Amino acid sequence: MPPSQFDILTQLAPARQQPDEDSYRRAITIGIICTILFHVMLFCLAPLLPIERFGGDHANLAAIAARKNKSFDFQLEPMPPPPAKPDPLKFVETNPDAPANEPDKTSNFSNRNQQSAQTEAAKEKDAENRPSTKGRDDIKDSNAVVSGDHAQPQQGAAVTPNSAKTPDDQSQQAQQARAEQIPLNGFEKVEGKSPDGVGSNVSQNPAPSNDATQLIEGAKGAKNTEGGMIASTQQTHAQPKPRPRLTAVRSTVLADRPAGTQNVGILGQDARWSEYGDYLNELIEIVDAEWHGIVDPSTIHVKPGTHVTVTCRLNAKGEITVQTIEKDPPDADQAVVSQCTSGITNRSPYRKWTEQMVAVLGQEQTLVIGFYYY
Repeated sequence: MPPSQFDILTQLAPARQQPDEDSYRRAITIGIICTILFHVMLFCLAPLLPIERFGGDHANLAAIAARKNKSFDFQLEPMPPPPAKPDPLKFVETNPDAPANEPDKTSNFSNRNQQSAQTEAAKEKDAENRPSTKGRDDIKDSNAVVSGDHAQPQQGAAVTPNSAKTPDDQSQQAQQARAEQIPLNGFEKVEGKSPDGVGSNVSQNPAPSNDATQLIEGAKGAKNTEGGMIASTQQTHAQPKPRPRLTAVRSTVLADRPAGTQNVGILGQDARWSEYGDYLNELIEIVDAEWHGIVDPSTIHVKPGTHVTVTCRLNAKGEITVQTIEKDPPDADQAVVSQCTSGITNRSPYRKWTEQMVAVLGQEQTLVIGFYYY
């Protein structure tokens, strides 16, 4: 019996499914092969692609470039330079006769506010706006502008009144009250006949007497016997006070500096007041007085032009210690060095620093003090 149409259909269905399974397996195989080939091509073509498409650090980028036999260079952004430190403040000596005037801009400090000036404008302007001074050619680092002596400041002569009398004085004396003149007390005696038959009696003058020869009317209590009847008020004129005269107490060595400032006035230089400036000015005066007290009576012969520079440390307690010593000439006598160091250390410790000074300066500072023999 021939198969029915239904049976044929059922037998043909499996026959049609067999090719579909084979094609599915082939598709999977082809997909796997393509995936492998894609990764192989990607690995081979990666060095040829732009670097920006790849992530990773600089080491991986350098490795990729190395496989291409090419160098890989990169530069880091340079760090910005550190901010410049401000120049350290410098202590300078000021002119005590110049008026106080705060400068606009300066890196100098002292015991008073002062602006640079000189009697005549300089032809050549100094880079630091310092006044020109006439001094020694071998001194370059002196910060003094005036030189004085160790005499104490003197007051000006007092105004003395003129001993000669002027016409005004004479008229003033004439207008003074005249003293009252009363003669001596006495008695009155009348002798002879009286028409009324009444005798006289002794009479007593009730007014006090100043032993005058005759009665002259005047002001009671006045002592001037020559004058007018009316007293005038004595007029006094205000006398000017003596003008104080200051002198530079400390003797200094001036540097020969032809360049100067354009400001005209009393000689001075730019400086700003500070508490530390007051302290250093006091310390310098003490050291200078002590050093001169040692050198002046000394019999040691010192060659003129000898210069000794002492570097020392000053702490907040006022204690000072010598660090280094430089001599010019190098063969200067050791006794000269001893004079300089004694001038610094004999009066130590100095005044303690205030809390404000410690907050600004720290616990210690370095000082460089120069001694000149000339």
